[in-house]
Amino acid sequence: KLLLHHSSKLIELRTLDALLRSLRDRHLIVAARLRRTRDYWKWHVDISGGYIGSFVHALRQQVMTVLPSWMGDDSRDRNQREYELATATWERESVWLGKVERLLLERPEEMEAGDLLTVVDDSKQKQSSWWNGYANNGEGGDASSKASMASSVKFFLKSKNRMWIRQTEGWSQKAREIIKDSLDETISSSFTHTKESGELDKDEARTSNLCAESRFLNQWATYDEKTSDTYSWLTVLSLVDYAAVPKRAGERRQFQISGLTAQIKRYDFLGIPSSALLLAAANSLHDNVIAPHKQEIVDFVKGVFTAIWGILEFRFYTPMKDIVLDLLNRRPRMVDPFALLNEQTSLDNMLMDLGVGDGTRQSRSAALAAASRMYEQEVSGGALRGIFRGKVAQLMLIQIQQLKADLLMAMDQIDNLVDANRLNVQLVASIPAVLILFFGARAFYLFWSSARMKDFRLPHDVHADMSDYLKKVEECLVLSNYQLDAPGPTAMEEGTEVPVARAEACLRPKEMGQLLLLLHSYLTLLDYMSPPFPSKQSDSIHQSVQNLFMQGQMSTTRQLELLKVIQSKHANLLKYI
Repeated sequence: KLLLHHSSKLIELRTLDALLRSLRDRHLIVAARLRRTRDYWKWHVDISGGYIGSFVHALRQQVMTVLPSWMGDDSRDRNQREYELATATWERESVWLGKVERLLLERPEEMEAGDLLTVVDDSKQKQSSWWNGYANNGEGGDASSKASMASSVKFFLKSKNRMWIRQTEGWSQKAREIIKDSLDETISSSFTHTKESGELDKDEARTSNLCAESRFLNQWATYDEKTSDTYSWLTVLSLVDYAAVPKRAGERRQFQISGLTAQIKRYDFLGIPSSALLLAAANSLHDNVIAPHKQEIVDFVKGVFTAIWGILEFRFYTPMKDIVLDLLNRRPRMVDPFALLNEQTSLDNMLMDLGVGDGTRQSRSAALAAASRMYEQEVSGGALRGIFRGKVAQLMLIQIQQLKADLLMAMDQIDNLVDANRLNVQLVASIPAVLILFFGARAFYLFWSSARMKDFRLPHDVHADMSDYLKKVEECLVLSNYQLDAPGPTAMEEGTEVPVARAEACLRPKEMGQLLLLLHSYLTLLDYMSPPFPSKQSDSIHQSVQNLFMQGQMSTTRQLELLKVIQSKHANLLKYI
């Protein structure tokens, strides 16, 4: 029974912990929505109180003198009322958020796994061999089970474990009350009752005003036997998951696209569903706009893809391919080495046939010089005579062959020069591709983060907003610690007098909720900006923020010290923008 009782309390503790964490996330979502609504109405209040608001108010006064029935309430009063309502609802959600988080921090620590090994002696869990264990199974089984049971009872009857049971029972009761009260307030503030309480007597009206969910939660929070099954826990889980869906009282706006689209989807014209109207509109758009210009649209898309592929091939594929071929020495040369050697050999043979060389490369220069002198002698004796009766024709062929060999040799030198600088040229040609990749990636990350945030902002502006959030967190922690500055009772601690408020210098529920909302907004922007912020630095900041809410109540002094570490990590993010 002790083991079953301990296990049941442990299961209940973990289940309530999961429910509280889900409820905390739902309160975070609602608080973030209410803060945006509050900022929206604050902007309207500031506008209505400025020059534009004064002009509109003066114009309204003039119109009211002529047509008083056409004018409704003053926009300044309406904006102020909506702003105050949104602020009050936001503060209430912050209080609930702080209560849930504070209860999570007060969660009793579970028993460590190493303590369970002390229930049964380790020497009794080990067997010398399989045969000895099988042989002793019938003889010492009863004695071993009795010893194990005795050690288990002794372990669970320790003062530490009995204290843990009492703490777990108290924490579980508080958790049920918090979940019940939070969901009750969500239900009562988001839904209306179908019956009028004035039609019933006092007791019946009070009972009927409770929704079925509220009555169920009251029974579940008081450990009613009717709500102790699995279906009841699943019902509570569904209520917690649905807690962020209903709109709160302060979430109204003057114009919302989401509300307009929802009304259009729910609207049925002459009994025809809105989905059928949307299909008809899509069909009309296809028949009147897309189908007549189909070929033009296809040609335009093909032209776009052709241009994109040309840029990719000219700026990316070709330079990268040439660089790889140069590194592997597989680029073709302009001059074939065999062609050059063939022309030089032919020149040497022609000089040998002329009688001025021996057909080798070493005697080529001297043979060419002798052939030049011979050509001069033949031409000096008469050009026509030398052509018909001399060796002028043979000498001219030798000069043409020399020009061919020298031209191929010059091209070979140019080819060597190009090969020596080809890699440098290709690297220079790849610079536009690198710049396109670098700035294109930055532009893509900026567009992607802005699309996720639904707000176009530069990375430096987002970093500045994140710094403002951290400053507000620091301000919240400093203002929550004002009790230490006030004179009050003192206590003796190691021979010195210290204020009693030092032990109570922890965040209250409202301050805890506002702190959680600020840190949630900071981490949301950090996730949106990762990349360009590196994931390693972002994970480090996430871990430091989680350490601000470690198990147990951390004093604000330690939280301020840890916040300085987070601010230093945040400042280092500027290097990656």
